[in-house]
Amino acid sequence: MTVRGAGLVLAAAGLSLWGWRASWPELMALGAGAGGLVVLALLATLRTPRGSIRPDQSSVQVVRGQPADVRLIVEIRGPRRWLRIVDGPVRAPLRSVRLPRSARSGAASLRMPVDTSERGQRPLGPYSLVHGDPWGVVRRVVASADGGVLTVRPRSVRVRRSLTTAFREGESDSASRRSGDQHFHALRDYVLGDEPRSVHWRSSARAGKLVVRQQVSEASTGTTIVLDVDGSAYATSGRFSSSWDTERFESAVEVAASLATSQLTRAEQVHLVTTARGARVTSASAGAASSLLDALATVQLLPPVDTAADELPAVVARTRAAHTIVITSAPDPRTAGSLRRLATIAPLTVVRVGADAAGSSLAGVRVVDVPDATGLEDL
Repeated sequence: MTVRGAGLVLAAAGLSLWGWRASWPELMALGAGAGGLVVLALLATLRTPRGSIRPDQSSVQVVRGQPADVRLIVEIRGPRRWLRIVDGPVRAPLRSVRLPRSARSGAASLRMPVDTSERGQRPLGPYSLVHGDPWGVVRRVVASADGGVLTVRPRSVRVRRSLTTAFREGESDSASRRSGDQHFHALRDYVLGDEPRSVHWRSSARAGKLVVRQQVSEASTGTTIVLDVDGSAYATSGRFSSSWDTERFESAVEVAASLATSQLTRAEQVHLVTTARGARVTSASAGAASSLLDALATVQLLPPVDTAADELPAVVARTRAAHTIVITSAPDPRTAGSLRRLATIAPLTVVRVGADAAGSSLAGVRVVDVPDATGLEDL
């Protein structure tokens, strides 16, 4: 019996007693009506059906915003009236649907829609087959089953091959010249902290400014994509307070997903890392983007104290990637300094997401500004 049913029983007893003591027949009739409804509900659900329910798959993977559902296999024996399928706890269901007539005989296959409006990983179900009366007085769980795991991946756009070519402009302008286990890669502007011996004095004299030799390991290959998860990089300042722009961060995640899948179509290895403290590297080879998309499905904005941008140079160096792409919005000075040091390890491109990103400067670093993931198509 439900809480509503228990309340009706107490109300029936109280009204009947009050009406009898006060010689008030109307109250006694009202109490009798409430009690009669409870008796009617008990009689209607006296025969409890038997059955089972189980999901067809233990995990569901879907792109954010796309419609999706879970296929349920339901078997019923006995009375089939007033049966419902409940998604979530029976006392506080997420959704409840009535069993269709086509499913009221033997085994049947049903589909339960799932919410894909938010990126992330969350449990599905549990699912329950519930038998009860139309008034919600009696409710019995006939069968139940665990649901599984729902993974909502970020959306991605198709990136033209010419975009990657634009990222690499200038990196093959110079011939390869070996120097120990490294070879000459390109020239770039001098950044405070560079070693004086790396300055290319002849080119500096022609350019009228200091330029240094960009060195990469001969064995370097693939691309490392760095996603900035520092909440301060996506902050919005209002008149009275400031907060994190979660939608701008979602756009940055979609940019990372688009670039990761695009790079993997070029038959190379892609590494994914975030600016979170102690973040681990997720790697994928050509044609196997699932691990990267699953990792991007669970990334979250973090407070600055839980990030460590100064760890990036060491992490990226271990990946031995030939190119690094950093996705951020408006990095703070600490992160900007790490990006400049990162540019000394491998060719670096910073993709800044959002209209406010163009206001900051990153001297000595190649920067691409996009409003969101769709902006990658226009570059």
